[in-house]
Amino acid sequence: LSNSKAVVSTQSTGPKVQKVVTFLFSSYSSAPQPTVAMVIAETILPPRFLSLITQIIITMNLFWFQDQTVRASLPLGGSTAETQSAKETEVLVALSLGISINILELISLFVGYTIFSHGTGMFSTACHVAGSITLAFVLLESLSVTTLWYSFALTCVLPGLVELTTVIVIARIQGGR
Repeated sequence: LSNSKAVVSTQSTGPKVQKVVTFLFSSYSSAPQPTVAMVIAETILPPRFLSLITQIIITMNLFWFQDQTVRASLPLGGSTAETQSAKETEVLVALSLGISINILELISLFVGYTIFSHGTGMFSTACHVAGSITLAFVLLESLSVTTLWYSFALTCVLPGLVELTTVIVIARIQGGR
């Protein structure tokens, strides 16, 4: 194969075989060659989507088992109903904000503004993988709400702000044309 076309010697086969082979491989030569940006986007996009969905699913699971996180956050000596109510509200707010930011980031990904932003994609993927691991530990080990807030800040807010900044920059660039 040379230049995506089959080269067949006409001495050994004949012109009919050469035409058939050229016809079979001609669709490969006429197809547009993918650019580096397309290849990188195709490589980054599936892990980014999967890591974001994984973090959303684990956050939803934390909603069902939020009582474990509340119990882990209460003082050992005993707690009042007021303290428990405050911790329940704190856990609910952290989980609600986390899932809201992740869903907004997912919508932004579906709209397509940041599909070809490779730095944003890699950063988002790394943060959401770390967030999924951290939230899995919060879920499995019944860690306190403080750990949940740190995880929320580093793996939801930070990539959400980067995503928002990227969308604003891209929108301003497209609006200036």
